[in-house]
Amino acid sequence: MKLLESGIDRNQIIAYDINPNFKNEIEELGVSFKEQDTLFALYPNTYNEFDFVVGNPPYLNKASTYVRKNKLKLRKIYGKINAHETYAMFIINSIWRLKEGGKLGFITSDSFLTLSTHKKLRKFILNNCKINEILLAPKNLFSNQNVSTSPVIIILTKCSGHKNKKNRENSTMRIIPRVKSENDYKAPKIVNEIKQSKYNSLPFNIFFNDIEEEVLDLFEKAPKSDDYIQGFIGMHTHNNKSFIAAIEGTELANIFKRRNVKITNPDKKYNIVNRENLESNQWKPYLKRGGSDQYYRPIMEALDWRKESIKNYDIPKNVPFEKEGIIISGVSSRLAARYMPKGCYWDSNKAIGFILKNKSISIPYVLGLLNSSLYNYLAKGIINNTSSIQITGIHALPFILPNENTKNQVEILVEKIIKNKMQDMNYDYIQEQKKIDELIFNLYSEKFNLSDRLKRKLNRVFSVYKIV
Repeated sequence: MKLLESGIDRNQIIAYDINPNFKNEIEELGVSFKEQDTLFALYPNTYNEFDFVVGNPPYLNKASTYVRKNKLKLRKIYGKINAHETYAMFIINSIWRLKEGGKLGFITSDSFLTLSTHKKLRKFILNNCKINEILLAPKNLFSNQNVSTSPVIIILTKCSGHKNKKNRENSTMRIIPRVKSENDYKAPKIVNEIKQSKYNSLPFNIFFNDIEEEVLDLFEKAPKSDDYIQGFIGMHTHNNKSFIAAIEGTELANIFKRRNVKITNPDKKYNIVNRENLESNQWKPYLKRGGSDQYYRPIMEALDWRKESIKNYDIPKNVPFEKEGIIISGVSSRLAARYMPKGCYWDSNKAIGFILKNKSISIPYVLGLLNSSLYNYLAKGIINNTSSIQITGIHALPFILPNENTKNQVEILVEKIIKNKMQDMNYDYIQEQKKIDELIFNLYSEKFNLSDRLKRKLNRVFSVYKIV
């Protein structure tokens, strides 16, 4: 209806839907309607067919009935680019259908902008289109439909082929941060105009919407953290209740004791081990929890290390278990790095073990760096703004070697935090963290001229103390 009201000739419009119930309503408008599953209706004559494609494609993920039912067929068509969510497949499908110079306008979930699972989709867009505009729509846009997905409106112009590479990269994009109301679409308060080539600056071609130039320079020019630290995926027990126990005296052990009171069958009770058993090599300290605790958290779980138990585990080869290092929460609202003592094993999901590769840095210094407000911004504000973080994301962070003075000061502050948290997990380390944040910011500012605007942003949004 909106297209007709804007003066588009009804003979130039074709509507597609898998649901035949829309047929009569649309044809009464004099518009051609085709009932089809558009994701599969691809033929030679449908490529390069349209001048414009406009839509709000359905959001169905890999757990949906539709995707599970058609998994093999979808993977055959879209698997090399993205076969995770239907909206991503519709973007690919529609770009194939566009003529050169044709335009696409979609409103979809914004998850494809940053998630690593969509990096091939982002690369496909960069290789085939000029990005005209990305507008982050109001968060509550579809709340009346009980849909909580954060929406984005993306406008693309098809411009494919190697010969058009410079044309695409030199194109200027309009990037509009999240607006509060649909009334802001025509005259948004903030419009960032950025060369499309800048989307090659960040790891995984992340489609950022509000990043400072100096931060882009940092990602482009600084060495990466995988030159200095290396992360490893952990192991899997297949049956946590049978093979993992709570360590006596921990918060988890107290929870297990309360639960065991209600369980009459001794074979079904939760395991609790005392610390003497933990030191006998029949049990190993086990790290399997995410969360936002930084610097230190007591080890609460132990892993059954008897021969008959070990044979049930999936233990990856060449992982340096039991080495001293750093554990980073795989699931947390902020980047959370903690000290990992010798002798530990870790889980394959919520906890990621990291070992230092370079002797010129220390574990306390890296803990201070990773837990700083700057690194929380780089990791959780840019690389992955969901609750998850992957090894590849940590490895992609920029890393500048510190001078001796900065290194020593950070080490002293971190060692103080760990010592006090070992005595009292509620220890307030805000004052130490402020000093660490300042030291790290100044170190990186010396080489990349970080702005006062960025500093205010870090204090307001990404610090543990939130200075407004």
